[in-house]
Amino acid sequence: MTYNDLLKELSWQPIIKNPPVQKAKHIVVGGMGGSALPADAMRFLDSSVSVSAHRDYGLPEVLLKDSLCVAISFSGNTEETLSFAHTALKQSLPLVIISSGGELLSFAEKNTLPFITVPKGEQPRYAMFFLLHSLIAILSFAGKQNLLEDFNAISFDEKNANETAQELANTLAGKLPIFYASRRNSFLTYMSKILMNETAKTPAFTNVFPELNHNEMQSFDTFAPEEVGKLLRFVFLRDSEDNPRIVRRMDVLKELFEKRNRSVTDIAISGATRMEKLVSMWFVMYLTARSMALVRNVDPDSVPMVEDFKKRL
Repeated sequence: MTYNDLLKELSWQPIIKNPPVQKAKHIVVGGMGGSALPADAMRFLDSSVSVSAHRDYGLPEVLLKDSLCVAISFSGNTEETLSFAHTALKQSLPLVIISSGGELLSFAEKNTLPFITVPKGEQPRYAMFFLLHSLIAILSFAGKQNLLEDFNAISFDEKNANETAQELANTLAGKLPIFYASRRNSFLTYMSKILMNETAKTPAFTNVFPELNHNEMQSFDTFAPEEVGKLLRFVFLRDSEDNPRIVRRMDVLKELFEKRNRSVTDIAISGATRMEKLVSMWFVMYLTARSMALVRNVDPDSVPMVEDFKKRL
């Protein structure tokens, strides 16, 4: 995906068929893998919006009153999401569908449910902004804050993104990335992990400040075994809007890590808005993961083990 490809994805306009969408105080997104990312991204964009992700079969054990169920499956054939949708309909809960096709879209058409069809041809993690744009459109109809205009005002430095990604890819080559950020930016670390796992085909881990200062960091004082410790590369995602106390924690931990010869790389989260920060960081991590995959001579786009697993079920 090029910078222009990303801009085209951002400029795509979702169309809701079979409206109206029922107004709701809470949104529950049923989805798996990359198809569930829009729910987490929504909370990153606006923490005041009540959106939760259900990554399992059926419905959550506790479903808040006045909830709208949104089933998202890029392929339309994810069995956990189909279970979520079928259960919601059986219980007469308000339900909206987002998909590129498959059984889920047929289910929506058969039952005259509101749905949005997103363009085909991408892995779900690469189509996140199609799915997120669709979710925001549904939230708008459901009476939530309208963030749709933010998609038309995104701008970030393509050259800087490419340079940052290449430097980070060189740092992480053959290593185990651990992404740290403030709690309010936790989605960016999780998103980075997903891109490392599926695109770079490498393990990656995440945690957030200040919680990690109360447990996880102690495990890196001495490594057991040391051979694994030498593979770790810490990546701190820094935001100019972070609480000064969190910034201080990052500074102190970096000092402690470097005193123990641990590798720490700072990455600035750039952007004038939360939407720009999300998009620019996604693009940096996408480029980083793709570069790492190509150096290792692995296909950055396919997910053969995931596909093999699905066939064996």
